[in-house]
Amino acid sequence: MSKTIVIVGASSGLGRAAARELARGQRVIVCGRDVERTRAAVPGAAEVVRVDLASLADAQRCAKELAARGRIDVLICNAGVQAAGGPARFTRDGYEETFAVNHLAHFAIAQWLAPQLGRVVWIGSGTHDPRGRLGRLLFGFRGGRYTSARALAAGEGDASVDDAQQARDRYATSKLCNLLTVEAMARRGIDAVALDPGLMPGTGIARERGALQRLGWSTIMRAVGLMLPGASSARRSGRALAWLATEPVLAARYYDYRRRPIEAWEGARRGDWAEELYATSCELVAAASSSRAS
Repeated sequence: MSKTIVIVGASSGLGRAAARELARGQRVIVCGRDVERTRAAVPGAAEVVRVDLASLADAQRCAKELAARGRIDVLICNAGVQAAGGPARFTRDGYEETFAVNHLAHFAIAQWLAPQLGRVVWIGSGTHDPRGRLGRLLFGFRGGRYTSARALAAGEGDASVDDAQQARDRYATSKLCNLLTVEAMARRGIDAVALDPGLMPGTGIARERGALQRLGWSTIMRAVGLMLPGASSARRSGRALAWLATEPVLAARYYDYRRRPIEAWEGARRGDWAEELYATSCELVAAASSSRAS
């Protein structure tokens, strides 16, 4: 029997690869900011629903549209942004963009769909782990730097480093938040898991880099990047994501692109961080809703 699977962020890269794989046997609903682009990316999708994750109001509208479809077996929280540098950017709700898009909006959709939702699949990243590995060190990541959800939402960071490093820190921390959310959801009996898709050269994650960096990422790195430790392709990681969405019984909460259980950094399993993030995220979502109503 086919499942109804919602993928948030399916117009390119990992999300597109997973959506195309899943659409062969499942009822797939894809969500993206550009409806026509998303529909063209996944022609086998049953439906396309518009969503702008930089707006909690739009995330709520999207969730309401999805709720009208009935039971949702799997929600894949895949969309994400990674700024190249510059001052922190904020959404119309007043939250720092990387935290808001990569964590909070997905969290809000999952909360609003909770009564009719089965499994929730999050996207992790090796960048969350401060322990040094070649691939992360080459690109300047130094691990997630969790302080508090309110501080992250306010865009507070390490003032001793430049804007580019702060942007990398925000991305790594947003991925740490995804794994902490898996921890918090599991504590509440929710079927929540995460995938580390590995380094995927050629995907759209570098879209905000300079022209030369984008060119190198889509050409040179596409050709030689797979030789780096922890590297994969969008197609390979997409198949792993599709498997994670449909496998009936999973023995672990975190898997890599080879479908192997992996252990996240110990910080991603900290109960105090997980509980603070979960509770404050609920408050931030509620505050944004109250502000719109007043």
